[in-house]
Amino acid sequence: MAGLTGARLQRADGLAVERQTRSMLDAKFDASAYWKERLRQHFDLIGVGFRRRSVAYNRWVYRVRTESLDELFRRHDWLIEGKTVLDVGCGTGYFIDHWLHRGAHQVMGLDVTEVSVERLAKRFPNAEFVCADIAEPSLDVDRTFDYVSIFDVLYHIVDENRFEQAVQNLSRRCRPGSRVIITDLFGRRTTEVVKHVRNRSLDRYREVFSKNGFELCDIRPLFFTLMPPSRLGGWPGYWAGTLGWEILTFPARWEWSGRVVGRMLFGVDSRLRGWFKRGPSHHLAVFEYTGTVRTPE
Repeated sequence: MAGLTGARLQRADGLAVERQTRSMLDAKFDASAYWKERLRQHFDLIGVGFRRRSVAYNRWVYRVRTESLDELFRRHDWLIEGKTVLDVGCGTGYFIDHWLHRGAHQVMGLDVTEVSVERLAKRFPNAEFVCADIAEPSLDVDRTFDYVSIFDVLYHIVDENRFEQAVQNLSRRCRPGSRVIITDLFGRRTTEVVKHVRNRSLDRYREVFSKNGFELCDIRPLFFTLMPPSRLGGWPGYWAGTLGWEILTFPARWEWSGRVVGRMLFGVDSRLRGWFKRGPSHHLAVFEYTGTVRTPE
């Protein structure tokens, strides 16, 4: 009991410190302008992935995400056929295509950029698209969904008030049993390396999602080598890992070599995901909506 109490106090202290430092981390970031410019330059996987890596390499990176999604549904025996899906941050439509091909009954894409919504509406006439910001209080989507995919989106909401608003909006798009599927580092502490990225701790995610009626039901690693190992301990580990990854994947700037490097690292990551429950980079987490608001211990 003493050990359990100590662990709870340690976790509470960590959350308290994190709350105290949020004001120092908050920064102004115009997500709409940022993504509009990126998608205007590259309406492909470079526009939503690594800008300094080829489309061929980014294709392997995104293949990890879709294969991990398929593994997730098989592991829990979840069905997608006949279900409704909201894809937040639909970008170039990669996951819209995934959900439609898996048999989803209705798919809606939501994005902050008009260029995404306009192009995807033409490409996917069987889906619905809305130009809106998930972090805005005025978000107007008048339905609920069985699944919400929100990949590589929440850590681009760097303002904490807007992050909490986004989670509140997600809860309003859910009903008991709905599942929200997210990607982030989910480390021990919140980190901010560049102005448009804040990787929040797993405890911070649990805190905010619990307040809005969600429970964490699964978390698994996505990448070990295909993306920088950002969760190596401390700043020295982070910079050493990033430098090593930059050197390893430098040839992936070109299409032909990016295809080779991507294929090789994809095989490595596939093997490592079967061996380890946590990894040094991004993870896939699922929060299930129960409708019961809880205060984290």
